[in-house]
Amino acid sequence: MTRPSPHRIRWGLIFAVWTGYGLLGAAQEHLSYALSRGTPLPWWTALLMQMPLAYTWALATPVILWLGRRFPFERGRWPSSVAIHLAICLTFVFLLDLAYAFHISNLLPPPPNPKPVFTRAVQFFVVWVLSDGLLYWTILSVSYAVEHYRRFRERELTASQLETQLVQADLQALKMQLHPHFLFNALHTIGSLVRTGDRDTAIRVVAGLGDLLRRVLDGAAQQEVPLKQELEFIRNYLDIEQVRFRDRLKVAINADPDVLDAKVPHLILQPLVENAIRHGIAPHLSAGYLMVGARRVDDRLQLVVRDDGPGIGNGAGEAGAAAARPGIGLSNTRARLTRLYGADCELEVGNAPDGGLEARIVLPFRLAHAEWQGET
Repeated sequence: MTRPSPHRIRWGLIFAVWTGYGLLGAAQEHLSYALSRGTPLPWWTALLMQMPLAYTWALATPVILWLGRRFPFERGRWPSSVAIHLAICLTFVFLLDLAYAFHISNLLPPPPNPKPVFTRAVQFFVVWVLSDGLLYWTILSVSYAVEHYRRFRERELTASQLETQLVQADLQALKMQLHPHFLFNALHTIGSLVRTGDRDTAIRVVAGLGDLLRRVLDGAAQQEVPLKQELEFIRNYLDIEQVRFRDRLKVAINADPDVLDAKVPHLILQPLVENAIRHGIAPHLSAGYLMVGARRVDDRLQLVVRDDGPGIGNGAGEAGAAAARPGIGLSNTRARLTRLYGADCELEVGNAPDGGLEARIVLPFRLAHAEWQGET
């Protein structure tokens, strides 16, 4: 079923309004005759008197709207526009009264002493010029109100689109800042392997890095992805880091099955994991433990990255002090979360209850689109 065009809708609305106006005028004529002359005017006669007048206004309405656009009441032009509209209004009303006088002279029985049509038209004009003139200016006023509202909505929509584009550009810039940082660390790992002569492992890491970069590029246009896609990226990233640290890095990823299809910001966990490795694992010779967790609490999604390092303070030294400072990874993560969710999110970094450092993100729980849910 095809929808009617806006032009046809506009014409239908105009004729509906003026049909109602004509029916009201016919009812008024019917009642006024009954009150003033004692006998009611037949309905068909009242309709024949008023409906042609109403439909004349209906046909004139688009012309009046065009005249309003042609002679707008703009700054510097409004005096001349007012004079032009006033002249057009008076001329149109007089011609309408002249046509009406001619019409009723042929429709109604002639009075005992009939006056010339032109004289009756002048009398009608004197009586109705204010009411009919008000109709003309009402049409102009409504058209200007509609036009101003349309322009206001267009400006509002343009501003909203511009704001969305600026936010998207800001988010993309924040995300792009993470790529060189992450790439530098991966290349540092590869360089260390090459220097120690472990070329086979270096080649395996290069292949893993290529897969990571492919995933980064595939998600370049996306701000949110399914959690399972983000966890798969973290697994691949940690595979490279475990090559670097060997037995010094123990990893566990614990995510409840019911949250795997939840939407999370793309690359949101990588800066937290990197921060935990850099400050909780790397400074120490003993083996370290890193846990990435995800679970749903009511309508919220909780993401946790925890290490068993010294945490902040408690004799943590320079590593603990550095972990407490918001570097580029944590700063960008916080900024991205704020851009995406406003106040409806949390990012907290502090000491875990059982020791170590814990970074916790809390987001609104929302499922990814159906087309995403089959991806890994």
